[in-house]
Amino acid sequence: MLRQAKPLFILASIALAACDPRAGADHPRFVTETVSFGDIRDVVPAVGEIRPAGQVEVGAEITGRVIEILADFDDSVEAGELLARLDPAPYRARLDQAEASLRTANASVAAARAERDNALNELQRARELAQRGTAPVNLVETREFALATLNARLEQAVAEVELATSRVEQARIDLSRTEIHSPIDGFIQDRRIEAGQIVSAAQSTPTLFIVSSDLSNVVIEALVAENDIGRIEEGLEVRFTVEAYPNEEFYGVSGPVRRAPRQRGRFVSYPVMIEASDPQQRLLPGMTASVEFVHSEARSVLRIPIEALSTFPVGWCPDEGISFDDINATPGYDAAQMSTADRCAAYVGILGAQLIIAGQRRVFVLEDGEPQMRRVRLGAEDDQFVEVVDGDLLVGDPVLTRDRERF
Repeated sequence: MLRQAKPLFILASIALAACDPRAGADHPRFVTETVSFGDIRDVVPAVGEIRPAGQVEVGAEITGRVIEILADFDDSVEAGELLARLDPAPYRARLDQAEASLRTANASVAAARAERDNALNELQRARELAQRGTAPVNLVETREFALATLNARLEQAVAEVELATSRVEQARIDLSRTEIHSPIDGFIQDRRIEAGQIVSAAQSTPTLFIVSSDLSNVVIEALVAENDIGRIEEGLEVRFTVEAYPNEEFYGVSGPVRRAPRQRGRFVSYPVMIEASDPQQRLLPGMTASVEFVHSEARSVLRIPIEALSTFPVGWCPDEGISFDDINATPGYDAAQMSTADRCAAYVGILGAQLIIAGQRRVFVLEDGEPQMRRVRLGAEDDQFVEVVDGDLLVGDPVLTRDRERF
């Protein structure tokens, strides 16, 4: 009797559990499909929204009244170009006040420095008189105290100059912010202000314009269902269409999968960013794209039904390329002591190992009503077909897709 099966033979033993052929039936035993030429398309579908590759919301950092608008919808703009102006009068007045305060502070420093210098001279004279004995002893102490006080006053005046200087700088910045400039090259996608409107930046920055980059490069945020997201990786080829051009395909490349899920009821999806190029700038923001992530694809190739890879004829046993020595090479096995069915199972297991090492698979072709094994090397596959890149198969060959003796 065959000892407990080694891992090499487990799958084959299961496959040959019914090694003895059974009686025939009224209908054909084998179901076949022919080898053909065709396309292999393994894609992951998704839907996404087209966006410009770069998009910036331009806001106002100060509160004011819009007095001039210099850019409108769809206008092309360059980085730094003036888009609008807010009323500068209040901010120019604040700058004038800040500059006047700075001048006052500078004058205070000059006065404090003069008083300090005078006190220093008086201290010097008091020390000379004290050394000659012609002045009271406490005069020096009085002059030293006065000098220390004036030094502190001078430091305070200098600090007030620094504070006034910063206020002038802030006033100049605020005045410059009355002019709204474009941060990037592109076009005005949206304008949200009108002349005379008051914009308030007291709590949040109001959006005045949306500036988008050139539409020769766009991105798509595609939502992929959770059951397909495991098949998406960065760098996949992507095809997509839009309703505006239903007969034309556009191409892109998948970017990273974002980990923030989107949930609608029981359905969960994940955003995947896609980069695409459209030199003619026909793809517009907001268009809906029907996306296909191309997981594998081959056009006009030799192909077989994917069911052929798992079809195994009942009672089939390799008749060449394997000998008793192959079985005996496995410790614990003696081919001479095995039954015919056990040896067949061992042969099938050894053949399976040889195919794995060679990177091959087996399929069966019906010849004169009998299944004959063919070794094949496979390529791309989808849910129906698999590409045959190497093997002894020709177009029209009938490959087995079912053995009715298993049912």
